[in-house]
Amino acid sequence: MNVNEGAMVSGNNYDRRYTARLWMLAGGLCLVPAMLSGQAATITPAMDRAIARARASVDNGNGEDARAILDSLVNAAPAASNDLAEALFWRATLAERLGDAERDWKRLVIDVPLAPRASDALLRLGELEMLRGHPADARTYFARVVREYPTGSVTSRAQLWVAKSWSAQRDMPRACVALAEASASGIPEGELRLQAEEMGRQCATVDKKLIAKATGDSAPSTPAVVAPTSAPASAPVATTPAPASARYSVQLAAFDTKQEAEQLVKRLGARSIDARVDGEVKPFRVRTGYYATRAQANAALAKLKQGGQTGFVAEIAK
Repeated sequence: MNVNEGAMVSGNNYDRRYTARLWMLAGGLCLVPAMLSGQAATITPAMDRAIARARASVDNGNGEDARAILDSLVNAAPAASNDLAEALFWRATLAERLGDAERDWKRLVIDVPLAPRASDALLRLGELEMLRGHPADARTYFARVVREYPTGSVTSRAQLWVAKSWSAQRDMPRACVALAEASASGIPEGELRLQAEEMGRQCATVDKKLIAKATGDSAPSTPAVVAPTSAPASAPVATTPAPASARYSVQLAAFDTKQEAEQLVKRLGARSIDARVDGEVKPFRVRTGYYATRAQANAALAKLKQGGQTGFVAEIAK
């Protein structure tokens, strides 16, 4: 079955059809239960009420009204705020086109990477890649969830998706290793547990020597084994002066406060990404690299994207 990203779905059937499509094509590991729970407390009551109105409009068949509400929420929300993350998340979830949804989830990850919704957005981006038949690309998103949000509510789902991505590539030994890691961290009851049990039955037929070899091969880089150690909160963030020839950089995020920007720099450092904070007034931009040409910056961005990191090329102010 092919997913037509340009196909428009409107009215109160959209949310159900989109959920069903994810369920059928990706094996039932849908995120709808996760994305409906535990998030409202992180946003303002006004945002919570406005999103409830947008969802009610969709349920009543008024998709256009819902999109207008969500557009206004995204435009009005403070930069790098949980309100912005929530508005982007729901605009993506209720979007008519998968391409529009993908754009908002990516923006959420770039603009508000510390928000509780960021892990949800990464997981949804991984699901979209699975739908497109790109399990290796999807796995970079799932691995980021496990690595960067080791105690988050969606971590067990991401670990199970890692297993399913290997299975989709017909590499069952690595799928079984990933499944064991997911099981060790705890898989919640319900559909996820059923999916894991089914894969467990498949793993029982796989040669144990192959699984042992896959375990050894993946041990140094398996994201579920050890969470990265964050630098102490008081540790300074090093800033390298820009060389005279520098004209471009790769921007990864922007924040209203320098503290938030520095927190992201430390997290990126744990992933071996040499990032810095540019600017002494808001927005504080998190960037990496100095390049004399746009082509060099684009090449660097392409390598970052291969590792699941999103961003864009920015011109350095002189």
